[in-house]
Amino acid sequence: MSQKTRVAARIREIRKQRSLTQEALAERIDRSVDAISGLERGLALPSFETLEKLAQALDVPLRDFFDTDERESPERAGMIAALLVHARGLSDADLAVAVAQIAILTKPGRAK
Repeated sequence: MSQKTRVAARIREIRKQRSLTQEALAERIDRSVDAISGLERGLALPSFETLEKLAQALDVPLRDFFDTDERESPERAGMIAALLVHARGLSDADLAVAVAQIAILTKPGRAK
């Protein structure tokens, strides 16, 4: 999967996690709905300026759009983006619990 496709999946998933429509996001960053749709489908590459506006509008660090493994499917990239969005909203105590739970799920020898 291309980096463009992975970035597209991340933008779409983070937008959905924020419960924003494409229309609402387009309005927040002063772009058209067609532009947002094209970005989310990987048909267009966002400029750096657009990426900065997306990060600000979605309240995520810019790196969240790129923090993916090239072998990830768009679905997996989206789930990881969702996990990051949720994790950032947790208190430190709740984040510690979540990390402990994920550690259990990833423990070597656990049935998958």
